[in-house]
Amino acid sequence: MSMLDDPKFISTADALVQFERRLEAQNENDFVATGFTSHDQTLGRLRRGEIAFVGGRPGMSKTAFLLAMALNQLKAGLDVFFFSLEMPIAIIMARLVSIETGIRLLDVIERRFDEHEIQKIIGALPKLSSLKGDWSTDALLPRMEKLFEQIKPRSNAVVYVDFLGMIESPDIRPGDAYAATTQAAMALKRFAMQWEIPVVAAAQLNRQVEMRKDKHPILSDFRDSGRLEEAGDIVL
Repeated sequence: MSMLDDPKFISTADALVQFERRLEAQNENDFVATGFTSHDQTLGRLRRGEIAFVGGRPGMSKTAFLLAMALNQLKAGLDVFFFSLEMPIAIIMARLVSIETGIRLLDVIERRFDEHEIQKIIGALPKLSSLKGDWSTDALLPRMEKLFEQIKPRSNAVVYVDFLGMIESPDIRPGDAYAATTQAAMALKRFAMQWEIPVVAAAQLNRQVEMRKDKHPILSDFRDSGRLEEAGDIVL
């Protein structure tokens, strides 16, 4: 659409025609189950073109939650693209092995297991290897966009980003965390809409929630929240 075009409203009748066409075109592939029934029934399944933010304080299992959802979706036959910006891929794989086998993560990382647990790991590795997951540690926003370009638009895919605060924006001056978070959040929202796939991103909460008597978090508790409140279709 050219900037010189005269702007026009869409009538209610035309808008309803668009709605009917979209409704008729929708199928079960447009909704992605997380594997957590309580989530899917309360907040709905993940949807094409939408972004979900998962907020929590450091060490409160955001990565574990994202990986559990990703593993459920991999087993359901979906393509999962996972940006691990906080830890190496080898540790992410150790976490997957821990989730799949039930062996404590620290024991997997430090190789503290008995013969029975070794057999469980040996049995789990071929199953995990056959799943359609792709992993990256690229944190620079333009490089992340290049990787998004390798994903087929409107495919049966889900993208995970762990976590939002680690995304690097080259055109933002160092130290301006608010602007960096805003740009990263809006970029991920744009990617979700452009590729018509769900995007799930972890985000840190600030210390304010710990200082209140009521520990129930609110949207403004997102660290350097930027426009997360506006961009997020689902916020946990």
